[in-house]
Amino acid sequence: MSLPHPAPGRVPEATVPLRYLVAAVLAFVLAAAGVVGLARELAGHYYHPRLAALTHTVTLGWITLTIMGASYQLVPMVLERPIWSERLARWQFAALVAGVVGLVAHFYIAEFSGMLWAAGVLAAGIVAHVVNMAASLRGARPTFTARLFALGLAGLALTLGFGVVLAVDRVVGLLPGAGFFPALHAHFHLALLGWVVPVVFGVAARVYPMFLLAGEPAGWPGRAQLWGLLLGVPLLTLGLLASPLLARLGALAVAAAVLGHAVWVLQIVRARRRPALDWGLRFVLTGTALLLPATALGLGLAFDVLGGPRPALAYAVLALGGWVSLTIVGMMLKIVPFLVWYRVYAPEVGRGTVPTPGRLGRPALEGLAWWLLTGGVLGLAAALAAGHAAWIRAAGAALALGALAFVATLATALHHLSSRAARARAAGAGAR
Repeated sequence: MSLPHPAPGRVPEATVPLRYLVAAVLAFVLAAAGVVGLARELAGHYYHPRLAALTHTVTLGWITLTIMGASYQLVPMVLERPIWSERLARWQFAALVAGVVGLVAHFYIAEFSGMLWAAGVLAAGIVAHVVNMAASLRGARPTFTARLFALGLAGLALTLGFGVVLAVDRVVGLLPGAGFFPALHAHFHLALLGWVVPVVFGVAARVYPMFLLAGEPAGWPGRAQLWGLLLGVPLLTLGLLASPLLARLGALAVAAAVLGHAVWVLQIVRARRRPALDWGLRFVLTGTALLLPATALGLGLAFDVLGGPRPALAYAVLALGGWVSLTIVGMMLKIVPFLVWYRVYAPEVGRGTVPTPGRLGRPALEGLAWWLLTGGVLGLAAALAAGHAAWIRAAGAALALGALAFVATLATALHHLSSRAARARAAGAGAR
């Protein structure tokens, strides 16, 4: 794996991002199991307290914790900016986990008054991350990735604002009767398009070329990604709240950003100097491929060609479970072994034989995870479109098994941390 070697003192202790990533993976497994347990609810309407719990397990527990944890490793490496406060990153992790657990639990039992304190704790953790990242990015060169990171932080802050409004509304009736669902849809799309998409596109712009030994975005694909999101997300959000015309214009702009990203990924795959595609790369490329049908469904919903809860659920699964989740799994299969290698084996370089980061995982398990997760996502999208609970349960079982295979290969890499601890204990005993 070819990630840049961090400069001494610029990257936080490896346990900082690792704690986020481990917690996120646990949420991923829980969410996959939740699909099996909530198959009957998933065959109905998407607005259901238990489905809200499942959705927030995915969006907050899995996706957001992953992005935040990876940011503490990637910002110093790809943007060459030190993290402003490693201590704040540790404290905010506790607030985020407590907030996510409280929010998901209160959604599940439909106890909206108790949800407010959890939302407050979660908000404190998110604000801490925004402050930490904004201070870290201050002074960074205005590169493509830096601009998208900044856009993502703004989207995260706005998503938080919408979420707090929705949480308060469930208790005191803040929104008018007809205003809840437009605000809910705006909240979802701000989270996906304003927070997740810019950060993932920005990270991909620097990390994919390292993985594939290819070039960064240039020309119209890069401009389409940046301007499509910069213009499309506000138009789509405002349109969902007030104007179908604005929503359609925003959807077209976002679709242009997606097209630019997909064309760029295709270009670097064709121009890559690394012929072999390991399972991590296959995951991220499969995720990119699933972004296209997700976008097509989104356009169909925006232009009223499609309607109702069934296409909306299939759209959410292809976007969150297909593109985002498979991309994150692929990146984790690259990043986690590197973090472990850097903590355990980097000090040993030059003193003896050390394994490469790519040797810390289990390729057979990675391949099994790819088949199960990819098949599970496609099967779940089809089952949700049909509204068939038994099919949803079967697809959820494939996802759960795939998540366990993914966990097993990460556990293989993380096990090397215990070997370092054993060596340190032995060295300490020898010194005494």
